[in-house]
Amino acid sequence: MVALHTVPASSAALDPSLGDDDLVIALADDASLTRSGVDALVELAAECDADAWYGDIDVAGVVTLRPGWSPTRLIAEPTASTPLAVRVGWLRRHQISPGQPDLALRLARHGAEVAHITAVMSRHRSTPPGPAQTDIKAHISEIGLRATLDDSGRLHPAGDFDASVTIVVPTAGAALADGSVAIARLLERLEPMPDRFDVVIVVGDEFRGDAHKLEGTGRTIVRSPHGSFNFARAVNTGVLAARSDLVLLLNDDTEPSDFRFIDRMALHLDDETVAGVGALLTYPNATVQHAGIVIDDARPLHPFVGWDPAATAVHGGLTARDVAAVTGGCMMVRRSDYLAVGGLSTVFPLSFNDVDLCVRLRRSVGRIIMEPAATLVHHETLSREPVISAEEWDRWIDRWGEIVDPWYHPGYRRPDDPHALARNADHLPPESGASPVASHRLPRLRSQVHRGRPTSRQL
Repeated sequence: MVALHTVPASSAALDPSLGDDDLVIALADDASLTRSGVDALVELAAECDADAWYGDIDVAGVVTLRPGWSPTRLIAEPTASTPLAVRVGWLRRHQISPGQPDLALRLARHGAEVAHITAVMSRHRSTPPGPAQTDIKAHISEIGLRATLDDSGRLHPAGDFDASVTIVVPTAGAALADGSVAIARLLERLEPMPDRFDVVIVVGDEFRGDAHKLEGTGRTIVRSPHGSFNFARAVNTGVLAARSDLVLLLNDDTEPSDFRFIDRMALHLDDETVAGVGALLTYPNATVQHAGIVIDDARPLHPFVGWDPAATAVHGGLTARDVAAVTGGCMMVRRSDYLAVGGLSTVFPLSFNDVDLCVRLRRSVGRIIMEPAATLVHHETLSREPVISAEEWDRWIDRWGEIVDPWYHPGYRRPDDPHALARNADHLPPESGASPVASHRLPRLRSQVHRGRPTSRQL
């Protein structure tokens, strides 16, 4: 039987009589645990051997539905997972007190597995205290990020940041609404690039125009294999030709203001626990097109589509954070990791290939991060209709079934409108009085059979 012990936030020592499997939580004087939260925690902790636990939180009567554990989010929001109930044995092994102000950061640095309970676990009159700015800066240094931290918690590349990056751009030579050629506009926006960046442009049978006109210093033209357009195959061809280990997969219909977004993404890959990084993409009218991907009822969905980016802040939309997946329209990975997991799967020629890659990277390599400080305009689906074929949907379900996304809270309301399924990802508030069944979510993607539908293959 797991026991939960409460200690004052100032507690500096562990009672030697406590069992290693027990949990201890440090609370400020103005905080209390809920009866239902404690019951759920004790029951679930007996079933799951996570190192630490946190729940949803009520601060002055306002309930926040929290996402799954995200070490990256802690840098900007160091109280995003407090208070934490931690296994006594874990605290003893690492010689850490339960009242340590930077406890969450220490859990992240030591690779602890931290579970989230989808129920209000604690009530507070004010926001729980967090670590000092000096502790956060020390954490950034210890995990190897060559970055500085501003007062808002946003990371910036340090002055000595010098990552080499190959940008892989598949293109059909299509034109934008103003008549300019998308790939030409993109290359113009990237100039002048540092010498540590280069571009691999992938053209295939569908390319319109003279590809040789795209050549220039730091640019390489490669040809995709003959046949009908297969985005996955085109990108794989480009990655094989990359000269740098950091590779940015970039659609030709994206439009950055300059090249600086590349370093904002690359700095996260200094952290060996990170496998991929995505960017905030907006429509030309400056509303959200991509702010990470959530998976709901097996469907990968873009949250906040059409929102003003500022309106997403209440849900962490302007904070660098863990997500289930990011779009391949702007994704940075290590070439070595990309090749190790097999690259983009060509059985998904148009859809799901990027989410499938993120799932495999998460399972085999590390975390997927959304970095909203890297922002580009996306002239979406410039060269093809946004249609998901039945064949690709069936392949997706056959491979993964229904994926449980720990960063998308089950308490959010889903309209389930078949004509507007994307609204399921919009973090809509629960119905009045509704609360999700308390369950635990570990920071990993978990597959299960979709709606009882038998699958031919579970990878």
